[in-house]
Amino acid sequence: MIEIIAQIIGIFGTCSMFLSFQIKKNSTFFVVQCLSGLFFALNFLLLGAYTGSIFNFINILRGSVLAGGKKYKKIYFLVLLQLLYVLTVVFTFNGWLSILSLIAQLVGTFAMWTQNGKIIRFGQLLCVSPIWLIHNIFVFSIGGIICEVFSIISIIVSLIRFGINGFDK
Repeated sequence: MIEIIAQIIGIFGTCSMFLSFQIKKNSTFFVVQCLSGLFFALNFLLLGAYTGSIFNFINILRGSVLAGGKKYKKIYFLVLLQLLYVLTVVFTFNGWLSILSLIAQLVGTFAMWTQNGKIIRFGQLLCVSPIWLIHNIFVFSIGGIICEVFSIISIIVSLIRFGINGFDK
């Protein structure tokens, strides 16, 4: 029963992630990303994928800071978040999968910190989503697998809709 609940929660994470990439304004994008982070934190927690779960709880903090705009975007927040990701892996290390997901988090957080929609989407498309797709296959998060496939498709659609330079900078 817990497995079924976990998979359903993952589907909600997928829906909110897909929606986020169709939002043009970065501050709203980050708020919707927080919601997705909550769903996936719970999804991974129930599946026993603790590194991924903690990463997603940290992502809620990241999204909240980034949604606050430039007045909250201080370099020490970036350093703190990156340090939290590294410490998470230190305490929940589970082999190469932990290292891969750490790379995705570090790259994704840096890309988001630029607040450049083009960099965010290309970072997600070329690094973050492919790595999380691998992670989700190994932990068997159906919602996570669907999420990353849809994220890749959604990013491509957003690039077609808005153009490569049609995002907040």
